[in-house]
Amino acid sequence: MLDALASLAEIATELSDTVSEKLAGELAEQIPSAQLNLVVAGQFKRGKSSLVNAFLGADLMPTGALPLTGVTTGIRYGDPPAVEVRMRHEGRPRSIQPSDLQLYVTEQFNPSNALGVERVDVFWPSERLRGLALFDTPGVGSVYEHNTAAAFAALPRADAALLVVGPEPPIGLEELEYARDIVASSEKLFVVLNKSDLAGDSLDEVLDFTRGSVARALSLDVEVIPVSATRARRAQAAGAQDTEFARLEATLRRFVDEAGESTRDASFRRRASLLAQRLNMLVSLRLSALRMPSDERRRRRGALGDALQTLDDRARPLELALDDDLSRLALRLQDFVERQYDRDLGAFKSHAASLASMRSSADRERRFEALLAGVVGEWRSQALALADAQLGTCAQKYARLLGEIERSIWKAGLEAANLGVDALATTDIAFSPANLTLAASLVPTSGLELLIGFVVGALPAGLRVGVMTRRYERMLGSELDAAKGKLRYGISRDLDPWRRSACETIRSTIRHARESVFSAFEEADPAREGKEDETIVRMGRLQRRLEAVHDSIEYSGANGAVNGSEI
Repeated sequence: MLDALASLAEIATELSDTVSEKLAGELAEQIPSAQLNLVVAGQFKRGKSSLVNAFLGADLMPTGALPLTGVTTGIRYGDPPAVEVRMRHEGRPRSIQPSDLQLYVTEQFNPSNALGVERVDVFWPSERLRGLALFDTPGVGSVYEHNTAAAFAALPRADAALLVVGPEPPIGLEELEYARDIVASSEKLFVVLNKSDLAGDSLDEVLDFTRGSVARALSLDVEVIPVSATRARRAQAAGAQDTEFARLEATLRRFVDEAGESTRDASFRRRASLLAQRLNMLVSLRLSALRMPSDERRRRRGALGDALQTLDDRARPLELALDDDLSRLALRLQDFVERQYDRDLGAFKSHAASLASMRSSADRERRFEALLAGVVGEWRSQALALADAQLGTCAQKYARLLGEIERSIWKAGLEAANLGVDALATTDIAFSPANLTLAASLVPTSGLELLIGFVVGALPAGLRVGVMTRRYERMLGSELDAAKGKLRYGISRDLDPWRRSACETIRSTIRHARESVFSAFEEADPAREGKEDETIVRMGRLQRRLEAVHDSIEYSGANGAVNGSEI
């Protein structure tokens, strides 16, 4: 399989198809590991991290009452335990203590992945991990849209998936839609009903409902395994075994031992085959154009140019509409901050007397900064949740609109080359995560001790406290106003890079599709005298290589050669 992917990458390079080249590289990176990739997925607050902890036999993954996991975490067998964090802008991974994991993967300490964590790898000495790599993903469906994006981004690496649902409420439409994406991206689906202890006497009814819902939505007969991860961890801590969890563990172990290797091989073959289909579409497009009579080719190229120009005209308003949407979001966020300021100003000033009564200037300063950080931190947290939700909706909207235009470009090219549109093989479009921070320095803009100069210090105690209270009240209002201004600036500053990135995604996606389609007819240009036959030979050679790669992928499945370079 490594040889096949190397060939696909080379063909993509020769065709100047950077998208396929990147996909081939990412798939090749996953092959050296002999482990089955099992993605633990589901809606937020279904207890995915608690379930992973039960598998590890340790409270390693952070858990809590609010949507918590913000970064996908890969967990594999390793002894001694180790945790590595790879940042986007650092060459080498950081080694951290397991107890510090929450600082990098949770919304509480790393909101919207502001630190820029690219991946987290945990190595843990649990026998349950033999031959298995778990991926603990953020939950879908919470107010944090970037969490949903991160969860979907984990699916392409899945050989199998464990969908975690619950009894309160039972499985819903959003979870079933997510399950469809999981099934499309993996070879095997397990469904676990976590928090089974909350179902009480209704457990059998909930299990039947879940099983029937999955069967109707996916045309798939799956076993729904009940378990309580929290109860399992309590039993483990007491040196006992929970029967339900033991059943789940045995089911997964049997699957890994009996079908893990074949499932993993099938997963790689499927993904490599899809990549080969995309490249074959490009080659077929070019060959068909090259083999046309010159007059017919020129006519079709002109018609294609007109069609692509029309599609370009459809694409241009996307950026303008995106600008409008983001401008409205910025105004909405700034209005939100203004309303929070009006709401909290009076309560914030009420702390002036307690500050004035403190004897130590250092204590006053620490207390002042803590008060400021608390209020503005709450504003920031709520503004981030609002921004994430809106940007997530915005990204989905423009990914759908852009995808329609991209497919129309490819369809126009295939039709111009007399190829059926059933050969269409495009990639999913994803906008980069926003990574908003809205961060601003909360250090007061003026030194506190200026308020308590020697004149104030010389006053009688009772009068001094009164004067200081009034001055602190003015300063508290002034600093809260300054913090509001900083947060408003942070909103404008953070939205602009996402706008630029989103606009570049729109431009590059359309440019790449347009160039890929039109280049087939440009290479067929009669002005390039003597080059057409040479190009036909080259494209024919690439097509034969693709056929050979496809055969080798099938052969690797029949002979178990995915992990090596036998092909």
